[in-house]
Amino acid sequence: MSERLIMLDVPGVLFSERSAARLGGKPETGAVRELRLFDPVALGFVRRLFGLAGARVVLPYAWGVGARSVLVQQLDLQVHAFAPAATGGFGAEVAAYLAATRPIPQNFVVVTADAASVDPSLQSRLIALDPANGLTLDDFKQALDLLGVACPNGMYPPTQPDPRLQARLQQLRRAARHGALPGLVPSPVAEPAHA
Repeated sequence: MSERLIMLDVPGVLFSERSAARLGGKPETGAVRELRLFDPVALGFVRRLFGLAGARVVLPYAWGVGARSVLVQQLDLQVHAFAPAATGGFGAEVAAYLAATRPIPQNFVVVTADAASVDPSLQSRLIALDPANGLTLDDFKQALDLLGVACPNGMYPPTQPDPRLQARLQQLRRAARHGALPGLVPSPVAEPAHA
């Protein structure tokens, strides 16, 4: 069986306009307090996807450097690699990653809200998301199909946030407030009362 990869963009996928409205913003600076701004439903879909498919995750270059890389590590996404920097958006980074990878994986999917950046030769592997909605159940099903994996017993994950993920995010928020995350300084900005 060949390797399976999920080429996963972050903006418009792990957070969207919908999740920003619901959660109070987008994780753009890499500050630890922004952990709560990732869409827990999308994170649940991604975790279920790599769990069912046995796939490894490749993220955009920008999320592998600086403070953002610390956030990504805290999300437990089982990141295999970060795409190399390339001009032209996430699609160009995916093309550069695939050009440098031998053998080229046969089972991969490109999940992004920046479909215009994806090379026409990769369109058959593309799941183009609506940046307003982010990753949905239909996108999850399409990704399973493209990876050649059937969901066991025809069951799909619930669209409600994963309680274990919610608990982990809450634990990380508390640790961030108290400066308990290695290499990070606690944020002087207070968490909202509902967090």
